[in-house]
Amino acid sequence: MKRLGIISVLLLIAACATRPPTYNRSWAIFDADASEGNAAKLVYGAPNSDDIDLFAVCDRDAKVFELAFFTADSRMSVAEGTRTQLLVGPPDKVTPLMASVQYHPSGEMMVVARVGLPPTFVRDWAGKRVTLAGQGTAMTLLARPDKRLIEDFLKRCGA
Repeated sequence: MKRLGIISVLLLIAACATRPPTYNRSWAIFDADASEGNAAKLVYGAPNSDDIDLFAVCDRDAKVFELAFFTADSRMSVAEGTRTQLLVGPPDKVTPLMASVQYHPSGEMMVVARVGLPPTFVRDWAGKRVTLAGQGTAMTLLARPDKRLIEDFLKRCGA
C-alpha cells in the first residue's frame, strides 16, 4: 500500500511539471580528480560535455553518497536550503530520499539528497529507465544503465 502511495505521488508530480525529454544522453562513470577527494562519479547527460541531468557522487572518505538532478525551475522560486523529498528509481522500486534545494553556479536549481554509503538502492536502476521527481519536477532518464556500469560504480563506492 505504501509503495502504491509513493508511485501515485510520483505520477502526480510528473503531471504538474516535467522536464522536456532530452535525447543523445548516456551514462558515464569516472573517478574524481585528486583535488575533489576520494570519490567516484556516476553521471547522466550529453557525452563529453557539461550538459548533465543527474550526477551521483560517492565520497569514500566521508562515507557519503550524494545524488542531484537539475529541475525545470530556472526562476529561483524556491529558497535555497528548502527541505523536500526526492523520489528516485524505476517504477517498480521507488526510493524516497530527504533532499534540499541548492543552486548550481550556472543559476539552475537542483534537488540534492545525501545518504550514507553504500547506496545499494542504485543496484535497482540496472537495465531500467530511472525516474526522478522532486520540487515540482519529474524526469525519466531515457538511456538505461547496464548492470556492469552500476556494479562498477557500487564497487568504486566500496559496496
